[in-house]
Amino acid sequence: MRFIKKQGILFFLIVLFAHCVFIYLGMDIARIVSKLLLLPILALYLLASASKNGNPVSRLVYFGLLFSFVGDLLLTQSGETFFLLGMLAFIGTHVCNGIYFLKLQSISIRNGKASSLAAIILFLITLVVFSELNPYLGNFQLPILVYMVIISCMAILAANTESAPSLKKIALHCFIPGAALFVLSDAILAMNKFLFHQPMLDIAVMLSYGGAQYFLVSGFVQRPSNK
Repeated sequence: MRFIKKQGILFFLIVLFAHCVFIYLGMDIARIVSKLLLLPILALYLLASASKNGNPVSRLVYFGLLFSFVGDLLLTQSGETFFLLGMLAFIGTHVCNGIYFLKLQSISIRNGKASSLAAIILFLITLVVFSELNPYLGNFQLPILVYMVIISCMAILAANTESAPSLKKIALHCFIPGAALFVLSDAILAMNKFLFHQPMLDIAVMLSYGGAQYFLVSGFVQRPSNK
């Protein structure tokens, strides 16, 4: 565990880079294996860091990472059923993370400038992306809309943590960038699946997704012990 505590993030970034190379080279088996290594590495790093700091991490965080791993596994398979199940798994991630952020800092109308701004931005993004995709979604119209609403709520709750003085630095450096990259990653993934159909855009999806998980886990590690 000492190695993963010290070198876990570097190991994660190396595997993420290798995964993107495998996408570019069309090495499907290596691509799947490397993708399925990403979340276990981060989970072990989180566990090792929390144990070292004597600062237990909420089970919600680990369940969120578990749902992400299941989503990654499902999305390595082709077909609409696996895509829908993968979406459901990632909904589990966003629900867990959203509840965690809400536990860190309840919604405050008076001090919620960041969350209000996030809500406006995410509403506009959701409107634009859904409008562009809507003619191509078919039976996925409702699932995609529900997913976009849920991930937007998670991002708003992440932005809301900025209103707590003890969380402000972590929110600005970790939670908000992580949530934003998650939204970006899923927006690119949806646009590519239903509209662009460009295999190389999978690299952009994975870089933004990997960045999202990295920032969120970094924030989970750094949160104050009383949270």
